Amino acid sequence: MAETEDLPEEIIVNILTWLPVKSLIRFTSVSKRLRFIILSDPKFAESQLKAARQQKTLSRRLLVSTINAPPLELESIHLDDTPSFGEPSSVRKLSLPFHQQPVRFVKLLGSCNGLVFVAFDEKLFYIWNPSVRFFKQLPDPPGFSSFFSVTFSGVGCVSATDDYKVLVASVWKTEVWMFSSRARVWKSIQVAGYSPALYATGHGILLNEALHWVEDEFDHEILVFDLLREEFRKMRLPNFQRRLGFLPALLGVSFGGCLCVCRRPITACDSADFWVMREYDVRGGDSWTKLLNLKLSDPPQGPIMVMESSIIAQRWTSDGSCLVDIDHKKEEKLGVILGNSLKMIPYEESLLRISV
Repeated sequence: MAETEDLPEEIIVNILTWLPVKSLIRFTSVSKRLRFIILSDPKFAESQLKAARQQKTLSRRLLVSTINAPPLELESIHLDDTPSFGEPSSVRKLSLPFHQQPVRFVKLLGSCNGLVFVAFDEKLFYIWNPSVRFFKQLPDPPGFSSFFSVTFSGVGCVSATDDYKVLVASVWKTEVWMFSSRARVWKSIQVAGYSPALYATGHGILLNEALHWVEDEFDHEILVFDLLREEFRKMRLPNFQRRLGFLPALLGVSFGGCLCVCRRPITACDSADFWVMREYDVRGGDSWTKLLNLKLSDPPQGPIMVMESSIIAQRWTSDGSCLVDIDHKKEEKLGVILGNSLKMIPYEESLLRISV
């Protein structure tokens, strides 16, 4: 630091803003002042995230629960377009800093701006930033005796008010509960006629400050929750050829920021179609474009991520569940991660912390 002591602090902070989170964490040991700026200054954290988005240097990772029996383990996998997917250098084990006893079960509710929202064991809900080990417990949502009843969830942020919102619902209840980090309370979102969790499960796909789920019952509509308006609406899926022998569509988002859908066969030795929504929410669903068709020996069984040159998907094998990185053009596996993966959600490395 001797060479930088004469520099004004605002210049040093501006330089640090353009560095990745991994490098910044190393600098926390240089001085107490730098440690405070990097780990405790909310304005710096927001500036760093904004700069990383502008430069397109955000480090994207995949959070995976790796076993289906206690004690539970979590792994963080670096996502990129290189053949290193699944190699030891791209995978790191994570510990939950907010729980001293072994965790038995976890539900990954979603992520936004590097903050991961989780529920585990006896209905304990947390905000967690794995990059800086920040965590904060949320109040329990009303009407949930255990997190096992949460079958429908989503996480997002309204940027204009910096308000993080968490949605949870159950197949046993008609209401959806939403937590607001600004209001610091859960409130009921009324849905006329039916529970969304009856027809849409898993965590919602976040895009354009809205959450998206495929309605499994009908498989021709996307259920959308507008985080600003706090209301549900519908969007059309691509005009699939209606055929028997197809599993419910899988929803995801590409690294290009487009909604994408995978149409999967039940039978082996068939193909899967991948579609992307080039223009968001065009009336009638006319903006869907078929991206590619892959010949697959077994169809994806879980969430998908469409990257620039490959697709990451979850599959079941004789050894359990696995994550597979599939090359777009060569239709071959670039890397495989075995480990009885139950759930996975993508997240971005950031320095953000929020108070609730």
